[in-house]
Amino acid sequence: MTHRRRVVITGLGIVSPLGCDLGMFWHLLSRGESGIKPITSFDTSPFNASLAGEITDFDPTDFIHPKKARRMGRVSQFAVASALMAGRDAALDLDQEDRDRVGVCFGTSVGGLKEAFEAHDSMLAKQYKHTNPFTMTTTFPNAVSAEVSIALGTHGECETYSIGCSSTANAIGRAYDLIQGHDVDIVIAGGAEAPLHPTIFSAMDAGRTLAPDHGGSIRNLPRPFDQTRCGIVLGEGAGCLILEEAEHAERRGARIYAELEGWAFTTDAFSMARPEETGKEHRRSIERAIAAAHWFPEEVDYINACGLGTVELDLIETLAIKAAMGSQAYRVPISSFKSALGHAFAASGAFQLIGTVLALQHQFIPPTLHLTQPDPQCDLDYVACVGRPRTMQRALINSFGFGGKNIVIAVSGVDVAASQDRLVHGGVGALYHEPIAAPALAKSPSTDLIQ
Repeated sequence: MTHRRRVVITGLGIVSPLGCDLGMFWHLLSRGESGIKPITSFDTSPFNASLAGEITDFDPTDFIHPKKARRMGRVSQFAVASALMAGRDAALDLDQEDRDRVGVCFGTSVGGLKEAFEAHDSMLAKQYKHTNPFTMTTTFPNAVSAEVSIALGTHGECETYSIGCSSTANAIGRAYDLIQGHDVDIVIAGGAEAPLHPTIFSAMDAGRTLAPDHGGSIRNLPRPFDQTRCGIVLGEGAGCLILEEAEHAERRGARIYAELEGWAFTTDAFSMARPEETGKEHRRSIERAIAAAHWFPEEVDYINACGLGTVELDLIETLAIKAAMGSQAYRVPISSFKSALGHAFAASGAFQLIGTVLALQHQFIPPTLHLTQPDPQCDLDYVACVGRPRTMQRALINSFGFGGKNIVIAVSGVDVAASQDRLVHGGVGALYHEPIAAPALAKSPSTDLIQ
């Protein structure tokens, strides 16, 4: 009988609308601050929406050699930066590891589509002369995981997953499987997205998925589970987690944030644009994740909702939670981080998992913002507007994507007392005042990427 390997989280890295530092991210998220503001990178006057979770304080050369940074798309820059920060947070010295047993699993929905549109416009303007020779490697979704592997010098499996909004949840789940299957000991796993381009924005606006904000005059958006919810607000960014086999992490004396205990994946097979209205596959993914973790529904202490802010999906998610959890659905607190960060496609899954891990560590639930008029049909405990302290050990993360891809991840916290001791003596709270810097992870051919 094959020994069941436990999978733990030992490092976190974040590039988000609420900061590019773990301490800042948690501080603002837990306080109920919003990262949503008017877009500055392009003119939004032709559209019904003008708000986004835009990142304006990110400098890729803080992490990547300027020459290399120019040859990467924004999504790859985000991915590499978050991976370097996660490695530093994990105190991971890859020179002491077998690089053949270190993998990379990253998710992205649109990859370098932003750069592809920009290249197309440039080619037309220049009549296909002076085309950037790095256009293809900049725009491939493959670049997201490949650039992370190049930066860190890993030689294990290296894969990009692209299944829409659930891409990062899929990457995390596959990383879990790789470690459990004895293929690798460490996986650098996460997701990145940079969809803020006028063509992408126009397409989303034409599909009537974006929340209209009247030129930015309406700022209390998005509103998951609110009776007046009216659509999504786009976001961007990246998040990365260092996943390790538990005994490997313990041998090197790593700080352990949490343990991944299981995951589940189901598909609606219904529509690219709309969720199946009964929510039966959403329910099944929740039930299967609980079973994979060997939990009972009453053991779930918190659910991080997909909470997209659309009329249909918020109701379907509510119904699915009720069906899967039974009477326990009314007991468990739920919140949506998209109310503060927007919908960053694949990166949202990374934000969700990182935020949930920090919630378990701090024993505090960040709120669902702008939930002032609860929908009577969405009648669960959505931790509206103000966060709250809560004793928690086990949490579910729901990631439900376009095309009916439904993934739920089960994660449990470490011992609460030990966790609080780490916070005082050098855990994530100690990172709050540290400058953003890349970790000295490797002395490999990629050293020029790391500062």
